[in-house]
This record gives sequence, C-alpha cells and structure tokens, in this order.
Amino acid sequence: MKIFAVISIARQVNGEYCVVKVENAFKTREKASDFANSLAKRYAETIQTPSGPMECVCERGVFEMDVED
Repeated sequence: MKIFAVISIARQVNGEYCVVKVENAFKTREKASDFANSLAKRYAETIQTPSGPMECVCERGVFEMDVED
C-alpha cells in the first residue's frame, strides 16, 4: 500500500543543521496535495533546539512511500 506524507524540511540559515517533520499522511495523493497546497510551500521559522533557537528556511512537499502490512 502507498501513503503520501506531507513533509517539512528546515535548513538552518547560518549553519549546517537540517530538521525533517512529517506534517500529516494520507492514503491518496490528491488529499495530500490539497493539504500541502493549503500551507505555505516556502517559509521561515525559528525552531527551538536544546542549544537554543535556530533560524531556518523551510519547504514543504508530498513524499510518496510504500507501507508494508
């Protein structure tokens, strides 16, 4: 079975860190695309980390994957 996850990827502005976050997952590409299109595709966000806040440039997209029973 395939699922379609909406994933955000954040890259630190002045550094080397990368953060990946699954926003939601769906059984159809259409539902995932509709959800992803209701959110900003590119945006800036300050992410809290154990060593303090980290300024990031973020992008969202739909990632297709297989799920085994």
